[in-house]
This record gives sequence, C-alpha cells and structure tokens, in this order.
Amino acid sequence: MSRVLVFLLLVLLAVASARAQTPSAVRLREALRAHPQEDTVRANRLNRLAMELRNNAPLESAQFFQQALSLSQQIDYTIGAAEAQLGLGFYHRHRSEYDLAQAYSMRAEQGFRQVSNPLGQTRSLYNLSCVYSAQGMYAKSLTANLKGLELAEAMRDKKWLSFLNTQLGITSMFLAEYAHAQEYLSEGLDWARKSKDKISIGHAYSGLGDLYRVQKQWAQALAYYKKAVAIFKELQDESGVLFEDINIGDMHERLEHYPQAFAYGYRGLGRAHRLYALNEMPRAQLLLARAYLHTDQLDSAAAFGRRALQSSQISGAKAISRDASEVLSQAYAQMGQYKDAYRYEQLFSSYKDTLNSSDLQRRAAVLEYRAQLDQKQAQIGLLTKNSQLIRRQNRAQQWILLGALLSLGAVASLSLVLWRNNAQKQRAYALLKQQQDELHAAQGQLVQAEKWALVGELSAGIAHELQNPLNFMKNFAEVSVAMLTSDQVPRAAGSPEAGNLEQEIMAGLKQNLLKISQHGQRASSIINDMLEHARTGIGEREITNINSLADEALALAYHGLRTEDSTFQASLDKHLDAGLPAWSVVKSDLSRVLLNLCTNALYAVRERQQKAAATGSAYEPTVTVATHHVQDKVEIRVRDNGTGMTEDVRQQIFQPFFTTKPNGEGTGLGLSLSHDIVTKGHGGTLTVESYLGEGTEFIIIIPA
Repeated sequence: MSRVLVFLLLVLLAVASARAQTPSAVRLREALRAHPQEDTVRANRLNRLAMELRNNAPLESAQFFQQALSLSQQIDYTIGAAEAQLGLGFYHRHRSEYDLAQAYSMRAEQGFRQVSNPLGQTRSLYNLSCVYSAQGMYAKSLTANLKGLELAEAMRDKKWLSFLNTQLGITSMFLAEYAHAQEYLSEGLDWARKSKDKISIGHAYSGLGDLYRVQKQWAQALAYYKKAVAIFKELQDESGVLFEDINIGDMHERLEHYPQAFAYGYRGLGRAHRLYALNEMPRAQLLLARAYLHTDQLDSAAAFGRRALQSSQISGAKAISRDASEVLSQAYAQMGQYKDAYRYEQLFSSYKDTLNSSDLQRRAAVLEYRAQLDQKQAQIGLLTKNSQLIRRQNRAQQWILLGALLSLGAVASLSLVLWRNNAQKQRAYALLKQQQDELHAAQGQLVQAEKWALVGELSAGIAHELQNPLNFMKNFAEVSVAMLTSDQVPRAAGSPEAGNLEQEIMAGLKQNLLKISQHGQRASSIINDMLEHARTGIGEREITNINSLADEALALAYHGLRTEDSTFQASLDKHLDAGLPAWSVVKSDLSRVLLNLCTNALYAVRERQQKAAATGSAYEPTVTVATHHVQDKVEIRVRDNGTGMTEDVRQQIFQPFFTTKPNGEGTGLGLSLSHDIVTKGHGGTLTVESYLGEGTEFIIIIPA
C-alpha cells in the first residue's frame, strides 16, 4: 500500500473517530481511562464503548470488542466474553464476512446459555438468523429465528419480538413467500411501536421497503425507505443512514428521477468511504453507473460500472457483479465497442446463471421447509393420538379395577356393578377404536408427508440440474441474436471496419453454437442418467471375472481423460487378488460403477497436479485399484492421492445432484447411481474414506 493510501486511510479513520465522539462515547472513554484495572468492570466498559461506536466508527468499535474479549477470557468472565463475541459477530456480518460472523455468534450463544442469560441468547440467535439468511441457508435461518422468537415470547420482550418478526419477514421475502413476509413485517412493526424502540421501528420500515422493492413497487418502497432514514438520522446512526440513502437513490433511479439518484448516489459513496463500509461502496457505484447509463453519459457509466464490478468481486456480492456486468455490456454496445460489450455480456450471463441456480436452491429450501413442517406436524399429531390412546386405556383399566374392588366390598350390589362395568368397558372400547382409527389416519398423513418431501427434493434437484444448461443455451442464443441485429454495425460494404467486425461476429457465433450444442448434450446426459436411476437393479446377473472388469474400467477411464487432456500422466497401480473366483454380478452395471469411480479418482489427481504445478511443488498422481476375496464377499477398492474432501462433502457425496465439480462438468448423479447399483442391485455396500489434501478411497463390498 502506497504512502498516499495509508495517509488517506488514517484521515478517514480520524474523521470517523471524530464523528463518533458522542457525549456517551466521551463519558465512556473517560470512565475507561479512570479504571485501568483489568477486571470485570473494565471489560463491561470496553463492551459498552464498543457498542456505542458500532454504527459511526465500526473499525474502532471492533478493536474495543476485541480488547474486551481478550480481557474477559483472561479473567474467565463468561458473560463479558459472550458480549464481545456477539459484538464481533454483528461487525463481521455487516462487512459480509459471514464465516467469522457465524463463528462469533455461535460462541456468544453458547456463553449466554452457560450463564442462563436468555436475552443474550435471543440476540445471538437473531444475528445467526441474519447470517444464515444472507448466505441462502434458509432452513437454518428459520430454525435460529424460531428459537429466538420462543425466548423473546417467554420474556415478553417487545423489542426483540419486533426484530425477530422483521427478520422472519425478510427471510420469507427471499423465499418469495410475499404474503407471509407482509404478515411478519407488519407484526414486527407493531411490536416495534409497542416497544417504542426507534431502531427496531427503522428496521421494520426498511424491511417493508425491501418487500415492495422485490415486487417492483418502486414508489411504495421509496416511501418506506424515507421513513427508515428519518429514524436513523434522528438516532445519528451513520451506518443506517448510509444503507437507506443508497436504497432511496436506487428507487429514484428506477422511477427515472435522475437528479435525486445522482445526489443520493454520491452522498452514499462519500459516507461509505468515510465509514470504510466496503460492502456499501459497490451498491453506491452501481447506482451511479445505472444513472449515467440511462442519461446517456456512457463514459461515466462504464467507469462506475467497472468500479462496482471490481468492488463486488472483492466483497463477493454476486448480484451486484451481475448487474454491473449488464450495465457495462449495454454501455460498451452503445459506444460501438462490441468486443468489450460481448465480453461483459458473457460475464453477465455467467453471473445470471449462478444466481438462477441460487434461486432454484431457495425454492428447493421452501419445498424442504414445507415438507419438514408437514412431517413435524404429522409426528406431533401421531404422538398426541398415542398419548390420548394410552390415557384412555389407563382410564378403562382404572374403572375396571374400581368395579372389581366395589364388587368385593358389596356382594349385594354385584350385578349392578358388573352391569356398570360392562357399559363402561363398551364405551372405553368404542373410544379406543375411535382413537386407533385416528392413529392410523395420522400415520397415513406422516407417510404422505414423507413422500411429498421426497418428491419436493427430487423435483427441485431435476429443475436445478436442467436449468443450468437451458439457461446457457438461452443466453448464448440471445447474445447471437443481439450480435446479428445490432443497429451499430457498420454498413459500408468492403470497409475494413465492416470486414473485421464480420469476422469477429462469425467467430463469436461459431463459439456460441458450439456451446449451445455442448449444453444440449449435457441436458441429454442428465435425462439419460435419470433413466439409468429408474432402471437400476433390473439387469440379470452373470458369472464375471471381477479382476478383468476392474482392470478394463481403470484403462478406459485413463484413456478417456488422456483423450480430453493429452498432457495428463498418472501412475496406475493394480493389486488384483489372483485367487478371486468368478462372481455373479450384473456385469454392465458394475462396470459402470467402476468406470465412474476410476474417472472421479483420475479427475481428483489431475486437479491436485494442476495446483501443484501452479505452486511449483512436487507431486506424483497415483490411482490404485485393488480386489480381495474375504470369505463369501468380494472387496473392491479404488484409491487416489488427489485433493480429498471435507467431512461436509463426504456426508453428501452419495446424494442425487450433489457434485463438487465446476458448473457444467458434472450432473451429480454418478455416485448416487453407483450407490444404488451396489446397495439395491447387488445387496452390497459402497463406502468412502477421505482426508482433505491427502486423497480418497471408495470401498465396494458385494456378497455372494
């Protein structure tokens, strides 16, 4: 970093620190200086000062939270450490550093639970819900949110009932559940007004603005954003004002109020620099890029578009990267710079496809959540009916016992007691039959809910996998049409410009048609794999030489990868049990399994070889296939010394549509199909052992 940049950063920090000198902050600083002893009092004051600075001087706030955490851990002060961890969780969430935000918030929740502090737990769960929602992990977000709501309702804490209902509304909005989002956000605003907490009122207004924005009701969204910014200005909350100013500018731009859009855009950009709010800078830059594009100031649109794209790529905001790429593509097309326009159009298509996949995952999350909810409700109903049935049985037995005792005590009234007991037993048995019928109905509902959960998961997976190649085909077709119909193409026949542009367009069209063909073949491959899934286990078994089958699969996989990449070399080790007898298997199915496992192993070692070459480290790719005869079972192992996989990936590796390969290189059905062939078609097992950075081994065991 140059001296000028360091100087500017110090100036920004100094300005932010000066603006953060509120009366409360000044008093807390003085109290902190007056108490240098490293005890719980100092830890509490550090946390309070950090909280006071969190909106107007976030960097300095994080430093004080870190000091409070270190001191609290040093003196074993659990609640002080939890407060500091929660503060750091909020800080990293606002900077889009979600891994750190999640880790700190989870530790804070554990600390608060350890000291029985339900308010602290509620605040931690709220932040976790926001973190999960921002990452698209909606099932986890809803779980954390509902736990927080349960605690807030037990405490009757109006402020946190407001925050949690508002967040529940925002998550529902992301899931396109707009009616539920409206209901939760309105309830959040009601609780905020009852609590008279202005921060929660501002957040509820902002959430309602977001709801109207995603439904493209720009004027209504603008009205709520203005209400929110008025609250944050009154509270002198610089971060809140920054966020809402950019939202307001965006709505003005959508409504074609360009002078206001420019004013809010530049104001937001200046405030983002002053607060060092890295995640807000690309939003302001994109707002200005759009405003310049729509007012035909193309050079400025391209300049701010490039800044927004660069900033969003650093922060990981893919939606902003997509929109900035679209602005750049349109700006360069209008300037006649078709090569740059085409390049940014391709980048826009790539981001659009990625976000479309995320949208499908959100829809899958809705299906999953609804199915889980139906299943839980059915289970609750089942448990309730069981409990009622047991109570009825106990009650009937109690009446019978009472009748028996009365009969022993009063022989004279024996006939009357027996008659009454008989009537009671008949009523009890009638009730028992009714309860049993209800129990069977509840069991049927549970089975039905589980079926719909499976249908939802399968439908979402198929839609997700087919959507990717179809989107690519559609995008490349649209780009091709745009290239052929552009009004900016030079018309002068025989001119050098026309000739060069014609060659460039023809090359682009050829490349697009090739990619459309490739993705059409990929869609066909997905459908074929699904059909293979459907027919698994119907083949006839035949006596087969397993050693020859394994040897052939390894050779075919290696030559297939060599055909694709002639520079690739790997060591192929074979340890085949010479005493292995011929085995009864579905030969074509088992051959498919072995080919798939060998191909995956070679892919993993090639990926590690490429990484080793980039870093200059020594590495020899090796794939080993081994067979072994164990009593009445045959064991086949396929091992590689490739990249390995994390525990999270290992847990999901046999799920349909799950793949770690780049988009377009795998359907995620190979290992799922292989697992079904081995377990359902042959009654065996397919397991995996893997260590990240060391390699992976798949183990097949097939019984006689």
